[in-house]
Amino acid sequence: MRAVIQDVFQVVLAVLIPLASFTTGLQAPRVVRGETRLWRRPGQLGRDLLAVLILVPLWVVALVLLLPLSPVARAGLLIATLSVGIGPVAALKRMGPSTPAAREALDLNLIVLLISLAFVPIAFAALAALFHSSAQISVGAVAKVVLGRALAPLLLGLGAARLWPRFAASAGPRFLKVINVALVILVVAAVAITWRQLVGVGAVTWLACAAAAVGATVIGHLLGGREPGTRAVVAAASVMRFPALALALASVTRQGHRVLPVILAYVIASLVVLGVYGLVMSRRQQRHQRDAGAPLRMVPRTT
Repeated sequence: MRAVIQDVFQVVLAVLIPLASFTTGLQAPRVVRGETRLWRRPGQLGRDLLAVLILVPLWVVALVLLLPLSPVARAGLLIATLSVGIGPVAALKRMGPSTPAAREALDLNLIVLLISLAFVPIAFAALAALFHSSAQISVGAVAKVVLGRALAPLLLGLGAARLWPRFAASAGPRFLKVINVALVILVVAAVAITWRQLVGVGAVTWLACAAAAVGATVIGHLLGGREPGTRAVVAAASVMRFPALALALASVTRQGHRVLPVILAYVIASLVVLGVYGLVMSRRQQRHQRDAGAPLRMVPRTT
């Protein structure tokens, strides 16, 4: 029975991720004429990629070297970290579809998705050599997920939004509601299936996942620029990575299903940390707006 549930879980995930990518493209923010896109700002783009592709993996490598983790926990955390790709663009919709932050998120996701085709196999091979492992990930395995489940549906969504704007305006919010509900059900089902394994990964592994998520968020925030919106974009991209790619890569490694609970633990930790980060940033912005709009109070002069 458990094997059947796991098979259904994989099928649902294979359908849900492309649908989420398509919906992200369908609801992509419109480009403002005269606005400088991310790829035309090499300084900011370089800082974004430095955070997502270099500093966050180095931070996680330092954690797995310092903490007494099992080989399975180490492999799962590294796979989750190296699996870069599409981030939570839909979560940024609360900032408004016309905000620079939403457009920045779309640009960054497209760039990272393209880079991931070469980055993931190279980084995986480098870490396999560092930890004396024979595991290898082929470009084909990465391309199958990145192109088939993320990039192609995202581009189709962008094209549909441009060709049929009325369809995009009406169908996009409906798809997004379905996806949000399905994702909640999927996460609950995944936890229900693997709760024994999640408990069994141990306190040290959970601590490593939480520390990796917190460090990734801090790195993305610090390198995300001066604007709070762009900082949130890079922080989200740094911590969330691409869970669908991580699950697919785990299935082609020798550890296979043994690393899945570790990847799921990192995803849960990332969602919690990103939620706390969003709450803190929202309250800080509200306080800043109150302070900026507060009238100046005259202080009586004392003699």
